[in-house]
Amino acid sequence: MKNFSKLQPRLFASVLALGLVCLAGCEDEPNIDQPCKDLEPGHACTWIGLRSGEGFNGDNLHRRETLLNQPQDLLFLPDGTAWFTDFNNFLVRRVLTDDTVESVVGLTNPIFPGDGPFSGLPPMGANGSDWLLNHPTNLLMQPDGKVLVVAWHNHKLLTVDPDTGFVTVVCGGGAGYAGDGMLAAESALFKQLNDASFDEAGNLYIVDQQNQRVRKIDTNGIITTIAGDGTSNSDGATNGDGGPAAMAQFSWAVGSNPNPSGGILYHEGMLYLSETEADVIRVIDLEAGTINRFAGTYEGGDSGDNGPAINAQLNGPRDLEIGPDGDLYFADTDNGKVRAINLETGMIRTVVGTGELGIEDTEGMLATEIKLRRPFGVAFDPDGNLYVMDTLNSRIVKVAR
Repeated sequence: MKNFSKLQPRLFASVLALGLVCLAGCEDEPNIDQPCKDLEPGHACTWIGLRSGEGFNGDNLHRRETLLNQPQDLLFLPDGTAWFTDFNNFLVRRVLTDDTVESVVGLTNPIFPGDGPFSGLPPMGANGSDWLLNHPTNLLMQPDGKVLVVAWHNHKLLTVDPDTGFVTVVCGGGAGYAGDGMLAAESALFKQLNDASFDEAGNLYIVDQQNQRVRKIDTNGIITTIAGDGTSNSDGATNGDGGPAAMAQFSWAVGSNPNPSGGILYHEGMLYLSETEADVIRVIDLEAGTINRFAGTYEGGDSGDNGPAINAQLNGPRDLEIGPDGDLYFADTDNGKVRAINLETGMIRTVVGTGELGIEDTEGMLATEIKLRRPFGVAFDPDGNLYVMDTLNSRIVKVAR
């Protein structure tokens, strides 16, 4: 019979040593997403991207381990994925339900811009992995469940089937201005269209940036110009405010290499337009066909919080969204802020950013205390949390509701 009395001290020592090792090394590894999991209402975290820079480091990484290059827009789909435009990587990508990132449209090996497959634009479409893009800007959910891609530097609208990743051209060709009164799919030309918005009937409204016009594609597929005479004017005294939208002038960036410029949002019979180069937001009453200034003074600056938006100064406004509270949120890009306007009272406030361009030192700070660098886009998830495309910091920031 073995002498257990002699074995017990050695057994106890071994168990104790194992316990000490576990205390030192068996603790739970830090959760990479902890800054966002612990987020208090009104506080912010880096939701996608690395705070250390921009670039491309591949797919299948956790979103907080994934490098981006100047994101522009974010769209949450009913299947729980979140799609975004990785502008300077020439990609449309998505965050899967396991929080990893994959590219859906565009070339990744190597990162390379283009206009469709190398073999040419196929009439019936092609797989997203074979479809080269050149600076995609915005994303919309179509009534049929497909994702509409505003392919800015391709001068086209594309659709992507979320189930298959298959891409087709909706309309557009080379840069130009053509097609009014005809089927968009057969005749429409744009020059760096930057943003679009559906109304409840399924009509699509488009910022045709370098053509200085707002275009409409109706539910029969016919394209028309509903606002803008094609000339650029940022002078509030002569740009058509108070008159017919068709005779108005807009001020979106032009030239050989401009920034994406302008935003558009349909809401309850009104079409809100951010006029980036004029530092204003204007509104078109679609029933009356008239246009008016809604926010901003036509003089760039950063002023007016907690007062009437029409008297406030803006600086390069871009993307527009309606929040869960019914307010109009927008990226005040060159002020390094996201601001919101109460549509009932017309009062404006800052909701994200200090106005100092940069990046904050610590995660989880109050959203109004963090720094942004030229945010181009805003979005909301189904729970009402706010997301900011912190474009030149190459990250997407989440602000908890």
